[in-house]
Amino acid sequence: MTTTAPVTVPIDTDGTRLSIQLFTVEGSGYGPYVALPRSSVWTPYSAHLFTRATAEMIVRDMERDDCGISATFAEDGTLTFTWTEEHDGDGGTQTVKPDAHGRYEIGGLWSWDEWGDHVPHTAGQAAFAQGATEYRQVDAAASLPLLLDGLYSRGREESHLLTLGLERS
Repeated sequence: MTTTAPVTVPIDTDGTRLSIQLFTVEGSGYGPYVALPRSSVWTPYSAHLFTRATAEMIVRDMERDDCGISATFAEDGTLTFTWTEEHDGDGGTQTVKPDAHGRYEIGGLWSWDEWGDHVPHTAGQAAFAQGATEYRQVDAAASLPLLLDGLYSRGREESHLLTLGLERS
C-alpha cells in the first residue's frame, strides 16, 4: 500500500482544528510518538502522520521489541514495513512514501494507544511529551533541569515540523 493522499488539518465535528497527539504502541512504554491524526475519529489501528525522526524511532522500537515486523528506509525516503506470518496469519509488506513535507502515514499493523500517565515512562519521555504538547506556547525549556531541557526542545521541534505546511481551515 502506498500513501499519497493530500495532507489536511482534521476538523472535529464541533469545528475545532485537531492538533498533535502523543501515541505509544499499546501495552508498551515506547514513545511518546508525536503524531497528527488523519481524522477527528480514530481507532487503535488508524494511520497517523509522523515526521521522519519519529518514524525512525518507531522502527527502532519495533526492532527492539522483536514483534515480527521489520522496516527499512530506501534512499528516496520510502519506508517499507515487512511482517511475518506469525504477526497476522498472512505476512506481507506495506510501503509508505513521505508526503511533500516529509511526513509518513503509519498505522494498521499494531494497536496505537494514547501516551499518557497510564504508560510507564521516564523523566526524559515526560519532558519530551511536555515540549511536544506545549509547542504553541512560550518555550519553558529554561525552567527544566539540565538534560531535560534538550528533550523538551526536541518535543517542541517535532510538533512544529509535523504541523508545517498544513492547510489552514
